[in-house]
Amino acid sequence: MSTLSQSAPASLNWPALQAAFADRTDFTRAEVLAFYHHADASLNPNTLDSRIRQLLQRRLLLAVSRGRYTLAAAASIRPAFQPTLGRSERTLWRTLVKELHLPKGCLWSTAWANEFSGHQAFRSLLLVEVPRDYVQAVFYALKDRYPHRVFLRPQPDMLTYYIAEADHPIVVLPLVSRAPVQLVDGVPVPRLEKLLVDLFSRPDLFPAYQGHELQTIFTNARRLYRLDERTLLCYAQRRHHADDLREFLCKLPG
Repeated sequence: MSTLSQSAPASLNWPALQAAFADRTDFTRAEVLAFYHHADASLNPNTLDSRIRQLLQRRLLLAVSRGRYTLAAAASIRPAFQPTLGRSERTLWRTLVKELHLPKGCLWSTAWANEFSGHQAFRSLLLVEVPRDYVQAVFYALKDRYPHRVFLRPQPDMLTYYIAEADHPIVVLPLVSRAPVQLVDGVPVPRLEKLLVDLFSRPDLFPAYQGHELQTIFTNARRLYRLDERTLLCYAQRRHHADDLREFLCKLPG
């Protein structure tokens, strides 16, 4: 038992709260309030709110989205998301770094979202994101190697008439500043927060992952892996979608 949990005041009733939600990956604010109200129906809303704040401040509970929490001990057990890269993907990135001296970037495939989705997308995109000053050079370098497969900052009509018909299409995009990335096999790939926000932010680019499917992806992603809400929303802010994402997260099914 951690020092923080041992020192938790009796009013938090931490052992019983922990036991009540031990088999849950996450739960709502209303459920936590109901737990305390069941024990003492006379508690006023300010007292109930104070208890949740104390649980969060002591890191006994962690926020997974607005109004949803998980036990800190359970969250620490979930692994970090680390996709598997194929040889062709590793080779593509390393060739670009060697030839163009890329200082940073990100490579990922929409196929990685299939782990979380209810329906497997028939086609996938390979996204190559690089600093804005390198976008043109990367596009032409890839176009020479993969003719008829590479697309630069595609518009909706291009997605409909060209990319949908391409064999293993590659899309080159400018990298959003301070995007959350990680290294896998020496290749920068998105952290889970980036992958989710990108799917959410570009329905035109990722139409197969919208609607109910997007809800399923977010729900399964936070159930299977560690997900940092602050990182998620900070990156959404960089993409000018933080408010929309907050609203979306609040409506996710329990």
